[in-house]
Amino acid sequence: MADVNRFLDELYAVPPKEFTRARNAKVAELAAAGHVDDAKAVRRLGKPSAALWATNQLARQDPERVTEFVALVQQARRAQLRDPRAAAEAMRAQRVELETLTTAAAEAMTKAGYPVSRVTRGRVADTLLGAAVDARLADELCRGCLASELSAPGFEVFADATAGAELRLVRGGRPAESRSERAATQRAREQSKQERQAREAEAERQAAAQRAEAAERAAREARAAEQAMREAESTAREAETAVRELERQLADARRRWKSAQREAAAATRRARR
Repeated sequence: MADVNRFLDELYAVPPKEFTRARNAKVAELAAAGHVDDAKAVRRLGKPSAALWATNQLARQDPERVTEFVALVQQARRAQLRDPRAAAEAMRAQRVELETLTTAAAEAMTKAGYPVSRVTRGRVADTLLGAAVDARLADELCRGCLASELSAPGFEVFADATAGAELRLVRGGRPAESRSERAATQRAREQSKQERQAREAEAERQAAAQRAEAAERAAREARAAEQAMREAESTAREAETAVRELERQLADARRRWKSAQREAAAATRRARR
């Protein structure tokens, strides 16, 4: 039996642009060793998106932070109905960790040469949240081997309900959640949305400022190059003028030399007579 988990761990660490080549090499290695079924399983693995790859790298870069994030999400989920105040605290801490992890993933993408946009950051954040609320997926997140991007969890996971399950009445007619608790949850969701939008707007502002700075730097360099070219042209013109003057002086010297030769010859002839 081949150590398929080792092969998978190695593949999930490979950047997307190198994934297909690395996967095919692993398939060939498994097949050559006689592990045909394992080779087929590895061959079925699809190339991850840059966002998914970067999300998986978080477990390799900072496993303790990923584990702490999962714990905070689970804590917020458990406290949502029992202690709204504690839930709010947990959700604030969760948002801080989510932003830190999303930024780390964005940096990993940038270093690997992949563009990072507001949409890409949102996909990373959604995948982190979607994995953290599910025990099996949370384990895959902590091991850095998520197989696909995920959607952000809906309200039902924080209400401690299972998505798609049938609603049921509580004995005595008490609703599963009070109006105040629903309002607190909605406010927390709205606050989270606003904070996320504010972060995205700030990221866009910083990116625009960086682009403007780069444009100004390029303009300064262009002006400096133009000035240097003008100075070089001026120096060339001065050199050309100096050369022409030297040529004129040389021509005058040659004329004077020839005139002196003629005069000397004439004087010699007169002396002989």
